[in-house]
Amino acid sequence: MKIVTTFHQPSSVFSSVRCQLSSRDLDHLVVAKLNRIDVYSLQPNGLQHECGLEIWGKVLVVKAVPVSGSSRSNLLLMLAHPDPTLVFLTYTETESGSAELVVKKQLSLYERSPRQAEFYNDVLVHPSGNHAVVSCYAGKLKIINLKGGNYSNDFDVSLPELSVFGLAFLPVPDGDLSLAILHLDYQERVQLLARDINVSDLELSPYHSSYLSSTSISSKILPSPTESIPLLVSVPPPEVEADAEEDEENFIGGVMIVGGRKVVIFEMTKGQARKKGKRRRVESNKASVDLAEVEKSKEKEREGRKRKPRSSVEWPWGDVTAICTLDHLSLRYFIGDAFGRLSMLSADHLKDQGLILIPLGETSPPTTLTYLTTQALYVGSHLGDSQVIQISQTPLSNLTIPTLPIPPSIKLTSSARLGAPSNVKGKGRAVDDAEEEKDCTKGSIIGSEGSFISVLEMHKNIAPIVDAVLADTDGSGQPQIVTCSGGANTGSLNVVRNGADFQELASIPGLTNITNVWSVREKFENSADTGILVSSLQTSHIFQLHDSGRNTTLSYTQEHPTKGLTTNQPTLAFGNVAQRVIGTDGKATYVNSQLVVQVTPKGALLLGYDEALGAYVRHAEWDLPGKEVVAASVNASQVLLALNGGLLVALSIAEGKTFKVVVWPDNSSNAEISTVSCVLLDPLKRFSSYITISYWESNIVDILLLDPSGFISVSKTQKLPALVRSAFLYNFGSDRTAKGNDYHPYLLIGLGDGSLVSFSWKDKQLKDKKIISLGHAPVSLTPCQVDGKRTVFAAGNRATVLSWEKKRLHNSPIMLKEVVGASALNTKTFPSSLILGTAKGLFIGRVRDLDKMHIRSVSFGLDNPRRLAYEPTLKVFGVACTRTEPSRVGDLQVSSSSFKLLDNISLSTLSNFNCAPEEEITALTAYSPSVDGNSMSLFCLGTYLFDAEEKEPTNGRLLIFTAYQSESPSKSSSLQLSMVASTDVKGCVYALTIVGDLVVAAVNSAVRMYHIKTENGPASLYSLELLSEWNHNYFVTSLASYGDYIVVGDQISSVSLLKVSNAKIQNIARDYGPLWPVCVEASNEENIIGANDALNLFTFTLTHTLGRSLLERDGGYHLTDFVTKFIRGSLTPMEAGNHILHPNHIFFTASGRIGVIVDVADGRFSLALTALQRNLGSTIKGVGEVDHTKFRTPKTTRGRSDADAGSFGFIDGDFLEQFLTYLGMPEQLDKIISGQSDPERLTMSIEEMQTILETLQSMH
Repeated sequence: MKIVTTFHQPSSVFSSVRCQLSSRDLDHLVVAKLNRIDVYSLQPNGLQHECGLEIWGKVLVVKAVPVSGSSRSNLLLMLAHPDPTLVFLTYTETESGSAELVVKKQLSLYERSPRQAEFYNDVLVHPSGNHAVVSCYAGKLKIINLKGGNYSNDFDVSLPELSVFGLAFLPVPDGDLSLAILHLDYQERVQLLARDINVSDLELSPYHSSYLSSTSISSKILPSPTESIPLLVSVPPPEVEADAEEDEENFIGGVMIVGGRKVVIFEMTKGQARKKGKRRRVESNKASVDLAEVEKSKEKEREGRKRKPRSSVEWPWGDVTAICTLDHLSLRYFIGDAFGRLSMLSADHLKDQGLILIPLGETSPPTTLTYLTTQALYVGSHLGDSQVIQISQTPLSNLTIPTLPIPPSIKLTSSARLGAPSNVKGKGRAVDDAEEEKDCTKGSIIGSEGSFISVLEMHKNIAPIVDAVLADTDGSGQPQIVTCSGGANTGSLNVVRNGADFQELASIPGLTNITNVWSVREKFENSADTGILVSSLQTSHIFQLHDSGRNTTLSYTQEHPTKGLTTNQPTLAFGNVAQRVIGTDGKATYVNSQLVVQVTPKGALLLGYDEALGAYVRHAEWDLPGKEVVAASVNASQVLLALNGGLLVALSIAEGKTFKVVVWPDNSSNAEISTVSCVLLDPLKRFSSYITISYWESNIVDILLLDPSGFISVSKTQKLPALVRSAFLYNFGSDRTAKGNDYHPYLLIGLGDGSLVSFSWKDKQLKDKKIISLGHAPVSLTPCQVDGKRTVFAAGNRATVLSWEKKRLHNSPIMLKEVVGASALNTKTFPSSLILGTAKGLFIGRVRDLDKMHIRSVSFGLDNPRRLAYEPTLKVFGVACTRTEPSRVGDLQVSSSSFKLLDNISLSTLSNFNCAPEEEITALTAYSPSVDGNSMSLFCLGTYLFDAEEKEPTNGRLLIFTAYQSESPSKSSSLQLSMVASTDVKGCVYALTIVGDLVVAAVNSAVRMYHIKTENGPASLYSLELLSEWNHNYFVTSLASYGDYIVVGDQISSVSLLKVSNAKIQNIARDYGPLWPVCVEASNEENIIGANDALNLFTFTLTHTLGRSLLERDGGYHLTDFVTKFIRGSLTPMEAGNHILHPNHIFFTASGRIGVIVDVADGRFSLALTALQRNLGSTIKGVGEVDHTKFRTPKTTRGRSDADAGSFGFIDGDFLEQFLTYLGMPEQLDKIISGQSDPERLTMSIEEMQTILETLQSMH
């Protein structure tokens, strides 16, 4: 059984709309992503998130539905195939100010028989808010009647036009409803027509509407409409003043076609009554028995279809992907193309000037554009970061280059040459008398220089992820995800990790052999630190910090060898302490003081800071002749000493600035002590009643109660796997006792083998043991605060911060390594910081954002990373990029491919290889074969050669590269690429994988296996030799390997399992079902996981029956996302002792989702979690009462399948984790536990389920 969880939610934006959702005078921006919609309010300081809603389905588009008689709107959401649905939402606000989206109606659009609409799946809302039209199936439309912004009723109509490109409501008089339709007819001609909707008769008119004359659209305007889908936009008439003079040339409204080589506007017909009469005569003539009259009537109709647009303007850029207007009455439009080139189109003065196109600048490639306010525009993107941009009236940057590149064949006009429009009938005033009369049917493109765009906000997007690797780039053992993302002009590599962020603020080099470090304050109750004590193996040094807030300096303090701090010995513990005094009432209290305690192997020193001397002066000493202190701990008033021979002594600060022995047992345990601690559970107290102690031989931590009679054991751990090097009790909450809800005491233990162990301490009992690995170096623990939260900094080879998050102990990895000592530091310049000791010196930094997704992006612009591999020996990434030059619609796109070598830390380019013209890299892998006994670090590339005349690729290459150190001073990098070997193949290399030292390539329908060998000769020459070929598929696009086994994904068929034996490929088993896999990976020799084109996950297991090997499909799960890559591995270190959950795969999708697949090893827990999912599904419904079982049932590309009644072999981990939110709700919790019948009652305890789900949360 596998659990599917999400590490990074989809970030691609599909749709957006601006509207006013509340009764307040406040505008909102609604953004739709794949599985959720978010509502933002437009505030003076930017967008403010108000609420969001998770959607069980694939969000396609969101539209605003105006509420009649109000400025407010409701929302209409459309979900895409395979289960198309309409969801009507309303926005509500509570008295406390929180907002939520409430479902008012859900309307399923699913039908089993019809063909899905190929080009146009959308919902169109009439500006009045009374009607909507839905297109999701060919030849059918659904008409929705709306009332008050909500659903009223609906009916279906047949649509004669099957291949629809776009629909638009015509701006006809109130009471009429006419729909403009742009479609491809049976002769592959693009046609524009309109049909009237008769709401009372529940039908779409079988005749063309007289409001818009039908016309064919020339192929010169739309050269490739099925590839560059045109958009159809309704254009309202301009607002005319009441006393304005009527003019037959005035524009009365129409439609605009965008997306071809021209933008064209077709005006509605004038004199509708005359046209209606003509239509009736034509139809009457068609019915005549006189064939001559019929032919004559048809010819007249054909002539009537030949129309010229009212106005047009050249479109000099690429495919239009988004368009928006300022509001539904505006005649100004923002248009964005596939490469993010943004322009504004003005139709304000069609009569005098025609269409005017104004270049603005470059943005992310938009999927949606929404005008916000005051020249601010939201750019939602699938290929790049979503942006909020501002349009300036004057250029802001790049002032000497054209705003956007425009082909030289297109004539440009300066803004100064545009005549001012006239308010009276007649020609506009000419700027230049010599200028020839302008043809207003042909618009103008303004030539300008500089960008008019400034970016106000950026919203990170890593979609689409086309490839990814898991790489430990710094050797810390903390792997990071690196993705190939973006497209068009926003190709990028993204380094993704989750955890805390460490901001390095200062460094103090030159201090070596550090073993520990402590900060010190001038007085105990002061908040600011004024000094740092650094200890090495032999010495100690004190430094004074001088921090004025503007300038910070560090000075070494010379201490008196016998009267001050001990500097010729290492320090074991150090800290400020309070002074004990006896009040007039005879009671002892602790007051502020300048006292500190230093513990060295010789004993404990009580010192006070002398401001006159600028140094510490001794007040008291405590030692035991013949004994050496081996471990120590200091708190506000207590000193805990562990001496050799197993002796433990507790001291306190007494009156008169002296030490007082509090506990001294009569006999030592004779077991040598490894660590002790008296860290305060309650930071407001001055003493601790509990201490922790551990011994060298037993590896057990004992919690002791301090009692005048001795140390009393309260509880102890079981034997731990390694020596204990640090341990203490720590409360992560703000409450001081167990009576408070925010009281979370834990026993934290750092082991010598790099493990970090935690136990919750409840009712004086240790529970919930967890172990995580921080490498192999001993782990040190340091209490600190991050963003006001009580935390613990733990460091071994790697570092992490422990905190209380989401009702559990949470660890947040930090990109730090080899930290040997740490201490909290607080000064004016460095508030709430840490000072860290490493082999290179001291570092001061600040931890922030404990549970934040950290994404570091490196932009490649037009070079789109498509394949990625990591070579740890060379410490480089190999990246295959495809570059497509922006071109005008209908022009030939020029593409090129290159292979880049990148530094693994900075991701800067070290070397570059350019492929041959028309050659594109399609596959990439890194491996280290042994050739003639020598290990070589190599990259293997697969390519194909594009030939426009071929239906299937017939030529490609396999290329082998290595990197070598170049000594040439002319090279910018010392590491250069060198081609080792190459071979031609007859087809496209779709995928590569490695089996031992062999390269396995998927070439068209074949699986071919190669090895690299040395050629005979004086020079070291290599070649690729074909060893074996297996050609029993249709279209092999994905490969994976595990050991000697190969998994083959045939995109037209299913999966096969092969094995390499004696340099030959053998078939082990294959599935013959129609699965259409797009991505596969091997879990081990017998288990396969993959994804198909219907957005499902699947698994297979190799079984043996009657002497035959079979692939049994044992898992199916609808993910609602297109998986592009599986990686074996885990995001987090495996917790020792966790024998139930094993994260073994990470997957990546086209929407930017990163998910984790977790194996449930124990069958009992698999059944228990499956039962929990079932009971949760009965309690929790999706938006619109969607059933979880139905939602996760595997689908086909045509919709639901009767083959599966529900998902199997997979569990929805994100859904299961919602159980944790019900722990504080007894009534709902009891309902989930009880189920709907006695057999459904959960048998596993709530505590066990909580532990499993919290462990699951920590894995993603």
